[in-house]
Amino acid sequence: MKKFWDSLDKKYVKICGYASATVIITIIILGLLYSSGVFWVRLWSIFTAVLKPVVIGGIISYLLKPIVDKFDDFFNRNKYHRWSRYLSILLSFLLILAIFALIIVILVLTIYKNVSAINIDTIMGLVDLIQNDTENLYTAIENLLKSMGLSVSQFSGLLFKAVISVKDIITGLFFGIIFSIYFMMDGRGIKDYWKRAFAIITGKKNEERVEQFWHDADKIFSGYLRGQFIDASIVCVLTGVVFLIVGVPEAILIALLVGIGNLIPYVGPIVGYCAVTLVCLATGSYHELVVGLVSLLIIMVIDGNIINPRLLSNNIKIHPLLVVAALIGGGALGGFVGMLVAVPVAALIKLYFDRFLAKKESEDNN
Repeated sequence: MKKFWDSLDKKYVKICGYASATVIITIIILGLLYSSGVFWVRLWSIFTAVLKPVVIGGIISYLLKPIVDKFDDFFNRNKYHRWSRYLSILLSFLLILAIFALIIVILVLTIYKNVSAINIDTIMGLVDLIQNDTENLYTAIENLLKSMGLSVSQFSGLLFKAVISVKDIITGLFFGIIFSIYFMMDGRGIKDYWKRAFAIITGKKNEERVEQFWHDADKIFSGYLRGQFIDASIVCVLTGVVFLIVGVPEAILIALLVGIGNLIPYVGPIVGYCAVTLVCLATGSYHELVVGLVSLLIIMVIDGNIINPRLLSNNIKIHPLLVVAALIGGGALGGFVGMLVAVPVAALIKLYFDRFLAKKESEDNN
């Protein structure tokens, strides 16, 4: 046994020992992970629950920062005031709430005008009908669900899940707003702290890379997202004014839909054409239909060739085919929000891919 041990290469024996120990430890860790799966699922759910409002807060603060900074500069024109930041944040949120309230009021007024036949007497009659015929109403709902291939218990489960989803969205948005307020109040301090922590952990070289990446991402995302919001607002106003002049029915409602749709490339025109066609055909306004479609086409041509390129400047340089591919992928991964950020993400990836190609080309030439 001693001769056999002496004949072995100690270097390779040590390597085999390390490899065996690594395999054994890995198997043990995997076994522990497998046996404690419930714990890790619970831990992951807690992590995502905390991460969601942080991400929402970061997005809100990033979008509101230009407005807050404008208010802050206005209040600090002569000298610095400590209260100006808090007042600027409050006014920014009030401004956004006022815009949303205005949109809701316009929608409600439009709906009310189109269903003017509904009054307090019809509502009270409906209440009496429900009270007197609850059994018939339940039977009708049950038959309707059966025709759709659903049972009452399945519908109740779907309804419960929908309520839970709405509750989660409201909760995430509420805490996201709280996080956004803290981000806007002490964003510089938070950024400096994590920048210092990252530099200590990973080194100065990686800190510079992250700083460059943040600079590139900020330039592209700010240039795109804020530009898209301004562009959508301009298109909304232009569409509303022109449609009111030419007499298109429900001009304000259609303008709002076009503006919201214009946040996503290529979606605004489609929404606008469909809305104009449906509203005009439903009201028999055939002359206004032709004028509205031509007017919307002119607005979209002006927006696509003059307004939008000037707003986005030189920050987004990607081919239209890549835009379409990014929108498809973003919609599949993240729905509306995914489509909204898909183009700047694609532009950022393309920027670094172009830099990689330029670097490789330079190395090959040298």
